[in-house]
Amino acid sequence: MALWKDGGFVDDRFTTVADDAELDPGAPVIVSIARWRAQRDVLFQRPGPLGLLMDLGKPFDDIGADIGRFEVIAVPFSKFSDGRAFSIGRLLRDQHGFKGELRAVGPYTIDQAPLIRRVGFDALEPTEPLTIDALKKGYWPEVPEYYQPVRADLEVPAGTRPWARKRAPGHEGP
Repeated sequence: MALWKDGGFVDDRFTTVADDAELDPGAPVIVSIARWRAQRDVLFQRPGPLGLLMDLGKPFDDIGADIGRFEVIAVPFSKFSDGRAFSIGRLLRDQHGFKGELRAVGPYTIDQAPLIRRVGFDALEPTEPLTIDALKKGYWPEVPEYYQPVRADLEVPAGTRPWARKRAPGHEGP
């Protein structure tokens, strides 16, 4: 798979492994959250780096105590109209304090890429060929203005956003 990070494509040292696959003890692997739950102690005894593949449909509060032990957390973007992955990214960064690589995986469009980065993802693993091609060509459809704040340290404080809608003078009605 293509892994885009820090403005370009890089070699991915991690391999996502199936739940029933044998693990190379020293290899950097990404396992499903289901496998992590079933084999937590064994997985953390491995000498190799460990990553976690989230499941969009399941709660994940139980990873909080171990969040710092994962080098990578991969979040699947299943389809265009499903916003759960965006929320998971924000929760992992803001509430769980995840500092490692947060990776967006799946068939998202290039137009979603800036929004994915904005909510805390720092690596993209797109499966959509047009997205991969656009990133290879250096195309980045930046969105310079937003209605909703994400990070106060990176954005203009609410109330000073000139593009936010407000009533025109003389139209004070409901």
